[in-house]
Amino acid sequence: MDVRLPAEGLYEQLEAAPDEPFVLQPGAFALATTLERLPLPAHTMARVDGRSSLGRLGVLVHATAGLVDPGFVGRLTLELSNQAPLPVALYPGMRIAQLSFYHLSSPARRPYGERGGRSKYQGQDAPTPSLIHLDFA
Repeated sequence: MDVRLPAEGLYEQLEAAPDEPFVLQPGAFALATTLERLPLPAHTMARVDGRSSLGRLGVLVHATAGLVDPGFVGRLTLELSNQAPLPVALYPGMRIAQLSFYHLSSPARRPYGERGGRSKYQGQDAPTPSLIHLDFA
């Protein structure tokens, strides 16, 4: 499990051993990545949602980034937070999120990753911190 935690230099990257849990502490926030690499064609978008069983423990899998644009290719960065008063153990390979796919009536005019676009996260393979500063470069 590849995880990034807020730290002094913005984030600290951790990699959990295959048989050891990552413990998400109460009130904590961490970025994690999916095992699956997702290639979306221009006529498909997706939505990321948490699983009910973890939601009932207080774990949220995204703060605001619940949509995956048509044309996106890469591993998804999940925005994990623990809203509960108790720590929650998350294991590598554990199913913590679900994807819903939507077939568009026509392909996107400017798919994510198209040249000239601002596709900051195209091709990501690890939990990727915010790149919003590139909007102002």
